[in-house]
Amino acid sequence: MKRDYFHVCAKGADSRNFIICEADYYAAFNLIGVCAANIPQVVVVSFSIEDSHPHFLLWGTKEDCARFKALYETLYVHYAAATRKGGADLSFHCELYSIDGDEDYLLNVAVYTVIQATKDGKAVMPYDYYWGTGCMVFRTGPYVPVWLFDNQGNLCRPVPFGALGTRARRALLHTRKLTIPDHWQVCNGIILPSNYVDVARFESIYGTHNRFRVFLSSPRKREEMMLARMTEQRGVSLEDLEARKVCGDVCRQLFGTRDPRRLDTRQRIRLAQQLRSRFRLTFRQLATLVRLPETEIRTFVL
Repeated sequence: MKRDYFHVCAKGADSRNFIICEADYYAAFNLIGVCAANIPQVVVVSFSIEDSHPHFLLWGTKEDCARFKALYETLYVHYAAATRKGGADLSFHCELYSIDGDEDYLLNVAVYTVIQATKDGKAVMPYDYYWGTGCMVFRTGPYVPVWLFDNQGNLCRPVPFGALGTRARRALLHTRKLTIPDHWQVCNGIILPSNYVDVARFESIYGTHNRFRVFLSSPRKREEMMLARMTEQRGVSLEDLEARKVCGDVCRQLFGTRDPRRLDTRQRIRLAQQLRSRFRLTFRQLATLVRLPETEIRTFVL
């Protein structure tokens, strides 16, 4: 299958209680590393974690990037369930947006994933933001990543994950089923992104320091273009009754029945493709209408 860039993010307005304390930032950050280690077919190009939602730029096939997204969602939901003990209600679901070879869109999305904190009004520049990869890109000569400093400003030495005890490992991973390579470096409670983030690939998107600087400004026109593309890919959610009616109509046109339950898997996928093409329904609504897992819909429906 074709490999391409994919933007993964959760819509802030649709998310609830993603980050409610500092420990959540560490978990959300480290679970990206866990996913990268266990789905090595996907390359993590950049990311940032906001209190309302994360942003990732991934490189891989659509199927593998969808698996990465689904694993991250599952791991974080399990973490929240284990640590919040029935407290704050979590609403968390990510979308997978295809860049589809559009260079202008890619140039805007890549920088968007590292300037998010600054763009949203935090008093921090991307290269100083602790919960993103902005400090890694377009650096000339030796530099010290922000994660190597403790809360008092002391410089700390990274250690291999394999040198940690069982309790310390679990505190980093938040899962007993998955792990990361023993040689990966950790410091101050962080699985260092240098273990898995492809900085060279990010920099190749822009080519030069100056071109990256230009896109760092992120003028409103470029941001509006990118958000419009995201909205277009997300699709439109019709009222349930209207959605069921158009689904029945299209199903009857294609297969002579209004009931998708009578179709085999291949026919249901074709039905979903037609509904997406004609009505731009959301992937979540398509999954409900044709009775297939959303992961399958995202894999086979553009």
